[in-house]
Amino acid sequence: MKGISLSSFENRKKTNKEEKERIAKKVLEFIHRGNTLFLGAGSTVTYVAEALANSRKHFMLKIWTNNLAVINLWLQKYEKMFIENFVGVVGGEVMGKNLSVVNILLPFHNLPLAIIGTPGISTHGITADDVYTVQQVESLIKKVEEVIICADSSKIGRECTYIARSIRMIKRDVKIGKKYRLVTIECEENKEELEKLAQIGFEIIKV
Repeated sequence: MKGISLSSFENRKKTNKEEKERIAKKVLEFIHRGNTLFLGAGSTVTYVAEALANSRKHFMLKIWTNNLAVINLWLQKYEKMFIENFVGVVGGEVMGKNLSVVNILLPFHNLPLAIIGTPGISTHGITADDVYTVQQVESLIKKVEEVIICADSSKIGRECTYIARSIRMIKRDVKIGKKYRLVTIECEENKEELEKLAQIGFEIIKV
């Protein structure tokens, strides 16, 4: 186990809180009763989980996740999520930085939808701060039909140390029919980058 720091995660969750809440609300438009989906790691995805629990769309879902912050949130405030839906946690190793399970073992061959966060996305691809996130993203994208990426405005154009999914691979994915949606906040600083990502094949959802 890589040391858990709940306070560190909660502090990051507060950064750009309003943007993250707006993104989470928009993401709900792509979730429907009876869906099967995966909720990835990250603070913005945790806001999606909370918005989902507070919505009328939280019935009869099949939810897989590696986000322990989501499980903790639902156990503390929304126990109905475990009664009204199937909720499964994937196996792997616990990492404290994102309160998530890494080196994940996915118990499914394919999945319609994955909702993930990212510390950075640019015309070089989806990037990550650590190799564990790279493994998580690679494992997921191989097995899903649609990826929704939740990224506040500070993540657009940001390039981290590791490439979790290169633009070359994303272009290949789009060509064979995989769908990438980027839900974000447009501002003057990232407008040009978003236009380039749209040209590559991302569907840009601005909120």
